[in-house]
Amino acid sequence: MSVEAQLHALVSVAVGTLLAGVIGLDREWRHRQAGIRTHMLVGLGSALIVSMAHLQYNADSAARLAAGVISGIGFLGAGVIVQRHDRVHELTTAASIWVVAMIGITAGAQLYVLAAGTTLIGWVVLTLLRAVTKRHIPPGEEAGGVGQDGR
Repeated sequence: MSVEAQLHALVSVAVGTLLAGVIGLDREWRHRQAGIRTHMLVGLGSALIVSMAHLQYNADSAARLAAGVISGIGFLGAGVIVQRHDRVHELTTAASIWVVAMIGITAGAQLYVLAAGTTLIGWVVLTLLRAVTKRHIPPGEEAGGVGQDGR
């Protein structure tokens, strides 16, 4: 594999890492268990595996490896979820880890506009909608009956 092709793939990995960091910043600012470094590493790893697959194999192999990331990241997210008393906490952080894995996969596939747009949407969901839910949903309640940790 040429050095030029590897450097081009490295751009995809860097984009995936940086975009995941945008989502991770919100989690870091809210002092959640998984912060910016965790999110950036998930985005980095996801982008790397897809970039590598495109360089070494083919689109089918990239799709299989991406599917492995999608299912495997669930274990990481599950490790973040905590149950205290009768409430479940950190669901939003677990979901954000899953989303940054998808952003990394998308960046690794060199779909930069889609990855950046998804990052923006994720940021809006985490930051702007938090203000809306804080004003309109009573503490301890959330749609679906799961306790809201407010973060």
